[in-house]
Amino acid sequence: MDLLSKLKAGKAATKTVTLNGVELGFTLLSENDYLEAGLAVLDFFKARKIEDVNMANAELFEGEKSTQLLLRALVVPGSTEPVADSPLALRKSLNREDKQWLIEQYLEFEKEYSPMAGFNMPEAEFTALLDTLKKTPETVNLSALNSAMLRRLITALAYLPGS
Repeated sequence: MDLLSKLKAGKAATKTVTLNGVELGFTLLSENDYLEAGLAVLDFFKARKIEDVNMANAELFEGEKSTQLLLRALVVPGSTEPVADSPLALRKSLNREDKQWLIEQYLEFEKEYSPMAGFNMPEAEFTALLDTLKKTPETVNLSALNSAMLRRLITALAYLPGS
């Protein structure tokens, strides 16, 4: 298997979440998916004669980008079939809180599979990270770690000998 095939296979990870009693699947987005979502947002604004995205409409831009990303990430659990066939259908189906929750769930899922997230971190790397955290905590970027790795670090710190 060549390198690009291995990278594409890594995108096959999925996660299922339940929102208001409905099971939804997530698939990992590629760099191209993010690009296409951003371009779709620009097209959305151009179609409405908004050529300049600035601070006044930044919230609208971010909201539509979230919708475009969810459109690409949400799938029927156990398949690659999209949940919605258009951004409009997705917008009409979600309220703001549900959309925000789905974005948070997706980002957590993405972090779990990010090479920077510490997913499947070797024991030697974890020990080095823990030592650095104990000696110079201000130098450790904890925001790059997923929640499972953060729990592992907290547990290790809480049960240090002499604590």
